[in-house]
Amino acid sequence: MPSHSLLDLSHPASRQRLQLAPAAGFCGVSWMVEGEECLHLCQPLDQFLREEHTGGLPLLYPWANRLRSDQWQFRGTEVDLAGHARVHRDGNGLPMHGLLVRWPQWDMELTDGGCRASIDWASHQDLFAAFPFEHQLQIHWKLDGEGLEVRTSVTAGQSRVPVSFGWHPYLVLPGAVRSDLSLQLPSLMEVPLDPGCLPVQGSVGDSIEGMQSLADRSWDHCFSGLQDGMAVEMRSGERAIRMEFLEGYRWLQIYSPDEADFVCLEPMTAITAALSDQDPMPPVVDPGCTYVGRYRMTLMG
Repeated sequence: MPSHSLLDLSHPASRQRLQLAPAAGFCGVSWMVEGEECLHLCQPLDQFLREEHTGGLPLLYPWANRLRSDQWQFRGTEVDLAGHARVHRDGNGLPMHGLLVRWPQWDMELTDGGCRASIDWASHQDLFAAFPFEHQLQIHWKLDGEGLEVRTSVTAGQSRVPVSFGWHPYLVLPGAVRSDLSLQLPSLMEVPLDPGCLPVQGSVGDSIEGMQSLADRSWDHCFSGLQDGMAVEMRSGERAIRMEFLEGYRWLQIYSPDEADFVCLEPMTAITAALSDQDPMPPVVDPGCTYVGRYRMTLMG
């Protein structure tokens, strides 16, 4: 598939349209509901597809956000990310956002109302060298009358696989400005972060719940306590984008800098830096078993 090609999915009954970029990490670059755009790219589309920035609806895999160092180990398997070309890094040189931000080699099939994309991880040496665990990764996007559901699964091969992925949707509420935006949050516990946005180990933050105004501050915060069935709503008046965490996500990062017209509600299977910190360890998939993460996004009002 040419690097500029986009895949269009639609659900006429709900007037939804999802546009995916298979050659750019299978990132979602547009999610329109009744003709209104609900994703933010940060750049013009052609520039976004050429460069390696996050925006739209990207998968952060095999780790979300940052690692504390290049070196880590899992049950006797030593990993050293130094020198790996596929490793993206933050301003401090730390590994960030995983390996798939612009990964082009996916197997794909269309489904009723959606699409599946998968990677046989061990068959790609540059991926396996940076995350040496045999497994199958699959994403299933599905549009239906309730919104957009995204299902991510990791099926282990002959050995155990640590799970630490997340999603990074850049959400915009059509017609809303930041001063009118608020977040309706379930009961969560904030995780203190250091200046490099890494968890302060052994530290416990404050609880948070209810309506939170975006106008009051910028956001780049991590929260624990997410449970299946919980939801977050990005609201302005009677309109909202509701993100429901259906299965497999236990942590949430919220990112929205000053004056931004977008909010990132980032579901994560493990806390930031879980692979490198080993405490707490991320979920583990036993040989032949599958880990599933599912969330749903709905535009309401």
